[in-house]
Amino acid sequence: MPAKILIIDDEPTTVKMLQNWLKSAGRNSIVAYDGLSGFDLAKKDLPDLILLDLMLPKETGTKVAAKLKRDPITKEIPIIFITAMMGVENDKGDEFIEIEGSHYKVFAKPLHRMKLLSEIRKQLNIKANKNR
Repeated sequence: MPAKILIIDDEPTTVKMLQNWLKSAGRNSIVAYDGLSGFDLAKKDLPDLILLDLMLPKETGTKVAAKLKRDPITKEIPIIFITAMMGVENDKGDEFIEIEGSHYKVFAKPLHRMKLLSEIRKQLNIKANKNR
């Protein structure tokens, strides 16, 4: 069964692009357009991975990630951050953000398709190996 990726981003063009990339990589996607509904959807649907924008309406990506990691139901779901925020200099995925002791990769917009899909594959493999 294909992995289910939750996209939490308020930019419809970014969401559509990510959905297309994920579909072409054989992944399913579900979408939330703000932080609060993204957290609720993660708890309800338990995705295999979350692509999470840093700047969101209703609740920031960092607050969503902190809540997800504190919740026993969602704490093991890998998170990859995406952002158009100033200060993230490149799209290489070699920048990190730390939230409550956990480190997360951050990819800057405009996103690089192959680098992001490679990191998604890596995180899904790590999660699969943990669950064995």
